[in-house]
Amino acid sequence: MIIATEVRAIIEAGGSVVIESLEDVSKKGTATVGQWYFEIVWPDRETRKMLVFKLTREPEIIRSAVGVIAKLTSWGLPTIAFPTLKGQKIEIFNDGSCLPVRGADT
Repeated sequence: MIIATEVRAIIEAGGSVVIESLEDVSKKGTATVGQWYFEIVWPDRETRKMLVFKLTREPEIIRSAVGVIAKLTSWGLPTIAFPTLKGQKIEIFNDGSCLPVRGADT
C-alpha cells in the first residue's frame, strides 16, 4: 500500500502509474464520471503498490475525470490519460508516455 504524498518521489525516480477503470465512464451533467484506482510501479518494475487513503488504508477510488487529472498533475506527470471502459488499464510513465496494460480489456 502507498499513500498519495509518497507517489511523486517514486515517479521522479523513474516509476510509473497504472490507472484501471472499474466501470464504464459516463456523463453526469457536465461532469465525466466513473471509478478509477491507481497502482504505483517502482523504477525496478517489480514492486507495485495500490494507492490507499492515509487514515483508513482503504483503496483510494477516484470518481471523476477531474479527480484523476488532479492526481496526475499533483504527481508531476506531463501527460493526462485514463481508461474509459470497465477493465481497461493504462500505464503512464514519468517521461509522459503511456501504454495500455497487457491482460486488461484494452
